[in-house]
Amino acid sequence: MNKTVMRLILGIMLICWMFIIFWFSNQPATESSEISGTISYRLVEDTDDIFNWGLTAEQIRKIAGNIEYPIRKAAHMTEYAILGWIAFAFLGSCGIRGKMHYIAVLGFNFCYASTDEIHQLFSPGRSGQFKDVCIDTAGTAIGLLLLAILLKIWRRHCAKRAHTLQ
Repeated sequence: MNKTVMRLILGIMLICWMFIIFWFSNQPATESSEISGTISYRLVEDTDDIFNWGLTAEQIRKIAGNIEYPIRKAAHMTEYAILGWIAFAFLGSCGIRGKMHYIAVLGFNFCYASTDEIHQLFSPGRSGQFKDVCIDTAGTAIGLLLLAILLKIWRRHCAKRAHTLQ
Protein backbone atom coordinates (compact mmCIF):
# COMPACT_ATOMS: atom_id res chain seq x y z
CA MET A 1 0.00 0.00 0.00
CA ASN A 2 1.48 3.33 -0.96
CA LYS A 3 2.06 6.17 1.51
CA THR A 4 -0.68 8.43 0.14
CA VAL A 5 -3.38 5.77 0.50
CA MET A 6 -2.14 4.90 4.01
CA ARG A 7 -2.16 8.57 5.00
CA LEU A 8 -5.71 8.94 3.65
CA ILE A 9 -6.94 5.87 5.56
CA LEU A 10 -5.31 7.07 8.77
CA GLY A 11 -6.73 10.57 8.27
CA ILE A 12 -10.23 9.13 7.84
CA MET A 13 -9.76 6.97 10.95
CA LEU A 14 -8.63 10.04 12.92
CA ILE A 15 -11.64 12.11 11.82
CA CYS A 16 -14.02 9.22 12.55
CA TRP A 17 -12.62 8.78 16.08
CA MET A 18 -12.86 12.54 16.68
CA PHE A 19 -16.49 12.36 15.56
CA ILE A 20 -17.16 9.50 18.01
CA ILE A 21 -15.74 11.60 20.86
CA PHE A 22 -17.83 14.56 19.67
CA TRP A 23 -20.94 12.37 19.59
CA PHE A 24 -20.39 11.16 23.17
CA SER A 25 -19.82 14.74 24.32
CA ASN A 26 -22.99 15.85 22.59
CA GLN A 27 -25.15 13.61 24.79
CA PRO A 28 -27.15 15.42 27.46
CA ALA A 29 -25.88 14.84 31.00
CA THR A 30 -28.84 12.61 31.92
CA GLU A 31 -28.23 10.29 28.97
CA SER A 32 -24.47 10.16 29.56
CA SER A 33 -24.96 9.49 33.27
CA GLU A 34 -27.47 6.74 32.55
CA ILE A 35 -25.01 4.97 30.25
CA SER A 36 -22.11 5.13 32.72
CA GLY A 37 -24.43 4.18 35.59
CA THR A 38 -25.63 1.12 33.69
CA ILE A 39 -22.06 0.09 32.88
CA SER A 40 -21.02 0.51 36.53
CA TYR A 41 -24.02 -1.48 37.75
CA ARG A 42 -23.38 -4.30 35.26
CA LEU A 43 -19.70 -4.40 36.20
CA VAL A 44 -20.48 -4.80 39.91
CA GLU A 45 -23.30 -7.26 39.20
CA ASP A 46 -21.09 -9.42 36.96
CA THR A 47 -18.22 -9.30 39.47
CA ASP A 48 -20.66 -10.40 42.18
CA ASP A 49 -21.77 -13.31 39.99
CA ILE A 50 -18.19 -14.39 39.27
CA PHE A 51 -17.01 -14.28 42.88
CA ASN A 52 -20.34 -15.32 44.50
CA TRP A 53 -20.25 -12.50 47.03
CA GLY A 54 -24.02 -12.57 47.47
CA LEU A 55 -24.50 -8.80 47.28
CA THR A 56 -28.03 -7.44 47.50
CA ALA A 57 -29.41 -5.22 44.75
CA GLU A 58 -29.05 -2.24 47.10
CA GLN A 59 -25.39 -3.07 47.81
CA ILE A 60 -24.73 -3.43 44.08
CA ARG A 61 -26.38 -0.04 43.44
CA LYS A 62 -24.29 1.61 46.18
CA ILE A 63 -20.99 0.16 44.95
CA ALA A 64 -21.91 1.03 41.35
CA GLY A 65 -22.61 4.62 42.43
CA ASN A 66 -19.19 4.78 44.11
CA ILE A 67 -17.30 3.57 41.06
CA GLU A 68 -19.28 5.47 38.40
CA TYR A 69 -17.03 8.56 38.45
CA PRO A 70 -13.72 6.65 38.13
CA ILE A 71 -15.25 4.46 35.39
CA ARG A 72 -16.38 7.56 33.50
CA LYS A 73 -12.94 9.18 33.74
CA ALA A 74 -11.20 5.91 32.75
CA ALA A 75 -13.45 5.84 29.67
CA HIS A 76 -12.37 9.41 28.82
CA MET A 77 -8.72 8.47 29.23
CA THR A 78 -9.19 5.40 27.04
CA GLU A 79 -10.91 7.27 24.23
CA TYR A 80 -8.09 9.84 24.22
CA ALA A 81 -5.41 7.12 24.36
CA ILE A 82 -6.99 5.66 21.22
CA LEU A 83 -7.12 9.12 19.64
CA GLY A 84 -3.43 9.46 20.49
CA TRP A 85 -2.55 6.14 18.82
CA ILE A 86 -4.40 7.07 15.65
CA ALA A 87 -2.90 10.58 15.63
CA PHE A 88 0.56 9.05 16.18
CA ALA A 89 0.11 6.79 13.16
CA PHE A 90 -1.27 9.63 11.02
CA LEU A 91 1.49 12.09 11.94
CA GLY A 92 4.06 9.35 11.41
CA SER A 93 2.69 8.83 7.90
CA CYS A 94 3.27 12.56 7.34
CA GLY A 95 6.96 12.16 8.19
CA ILE A 96 7.06 13.43 11.78
CA ARG A 97 9.60 11.45 13.81
CA GLY A 98 11.43 11.40 17.14
CA LYS A 99 10.46 13.30 20.26
CA MET A 100 8.58 15.85 18.17
CA HIS A 101 6.24 13.05 17.11
CA TYR A 102 5.11 12.49 20.71
CA ILE A 103 4.95 16.21 21.50
CA ALA A 104 2.83 16.87 18.39
CA VAL A 105 0.35 14.14 19.36
CA LEU A 106 0.11 15.45 22.94
CA GLY A 107 -0.43 18.98 21.66
CA PHE A 108 -3.02 17.89 19.13
CA ASN A 109 -4.98 15.88 21.69
CA PHE A 110 -4.75 18.67 24.27
CA CYS A 111 -6.23 21.08 21.73
CA TYR A 112 -8.97 18.62 20.76
CA ALA A 113 -9.80 17.94 24.43
CA SER A 114 -10.03 21.71 24.99
CA THR A 115 -12.45 22.16 22.10
CA ASP A 116 -14.41 19.14 23.33
CA GLU A 117 -14.87 20.74 26.74
CA ILE A 118 -15.99 24.00 25.11
CA HIS A 119 -18.45 21.97 23.05
CA GLN A 120 -19.87 20.43 26.24
CA LEU A 121 -20.81 23.91 27.44
CA PHE A 122 -23.56 23.80 24.81
CA SER A 123 -24.88 20.33 25.75
CA PRO A 124 -27.78 20.23 28.27
CA GLY A 125 -26.59 19.60 31.81
CA ARG A 126 -22.93 19.30 30.79
CA SER A 127 -20.05 21.54 31.76
CA GLY A 128 -16.63 22.21 30.31
CA GLN A 129 -13.88 21.80 32.87
CA PHE A 130 -10.12 22.22 32.56
CA LYS A 131 -9.56 19.24 34.85
CA ASP A 132 -11.28 17.08 32.22
CA VAL A 133 -8.88 18.43 29.58
CA CYS A 134 -6.05 17.35 31.91
CA ILE A 135 -7.61 13.89 32.42
CA ASP A 136 -8.03 13.45 28.66
CA THR A 137 -4.45 14.58 28.03
CA ALA A 138 -3.22 12.21 30.75
CA GLY A 139 -5.01 9.42 28.88
CA THR A 140 -3.11 10.42 25.75
CA ALA A 141 0.20 10.49 27.66
CA ILE A 142 -0.41 7.04 29.17
CA GLY A 143 -1.40 5.69 25.76
CA LEU A 144 1.75 7.13 24.19
CA LEU A 145 3.89 5.69 26.98
CA LEU A 146 2.42 2.23 26.36
CA LEU A 147 2.96 2.70 22.63
CA ALA A 148 6.60 3.76 23.17
CA ILE A 149 7.22 0.67 25.31
CA LEU A 150 5.62 -1.62 22.72
CA LEU A 151 7.58 0.00 19.90
CA LYS A 152 10.83 -0.43 21.84
CA ILE A 153 10.07 -4.11 22.46
CA TRP A 154 9.14 -4.57 18.78
CA ARG A 155 12.34 -2.88 17.57
CA ARG A 156 14.50 -5.02 19.88
CA HIS A 157 12.70 -8.13 18.68
CA CYS A 158 13.26 -7.15 15.03
CA ALA A 159 16.91 -6.30 15.69
CA LYS A 160 17.52 -9.66 17.40
CA ARG A 161 15.78 -11.47 14.59
CA ALA A 162 17.82 -9.64 11.94
CA HIS A 163 21.01 -10.39 13.89
CA THR A 164 20.24 -14.13 14.09
CA LEU A 165 19.52 -14.30 10.35
CA GLN A 166 23.01 -13.08 9.47
